[in-house]
Amino acid sequence: MKILFKVTARLLAEVKDQLSRPHPFAAERVGFLLCRVGLLEGGGVAILSHSLHEVADEYYLDDPSVGAMMGPDAIRKALQASYNQQASMFHVHMHSHDGRPRFSHIDERETAKFVPDFWNVQPDLPHGAIVLSEDSACGKCWIPGLEAPVDISQFSVVGIPTRKL
Repeated sequence: MKILFKVTARLLAEVKDQLSRPHPFAAERVGFLLCRVGLLEGGGVAILSHSLHEVADEYYLDDPSVGAMMGPDAIRKALQASYNQQASMFHVHMHSHDGRPRFSHIDERETAKFVPDFWNVQPDLPHGAIVLSEDSACGKCWIPGLEAPVDISQFSVVGIPTRKL
């Protein structure tokens, strides 16, 4: 299944700025992208991100075994945002290097635990997770009715000029 993910250049810059800020104890920051969804002709999904839901400092757990660990209040606030705005949600964090990033084993394990929870508030929408690098991205999308997540096929940054990641 083809999954296209689009983000404006302005929103991507905001996300990277927020994820790059230091945290009092976590080694990295995380957030959520609120998105709208459209179907592609011939099958597939277009995901259009429109805003960032930040995870507040107090919602991180002090767990030195991982770069960042969200507490239950972080998930609850993100679920509430998804419900209130009728939005598809994509967890996002950054690996600070050039080139295509990949999910760590911890990333894969933890996102598989909480991303499907978004179906409790928006059962008909896809939800997912994204890892950004300095110049690229990778992501997984959980589609209602499918048992396993699908890799995001293409990332586009909309602006002047529009570019692919």
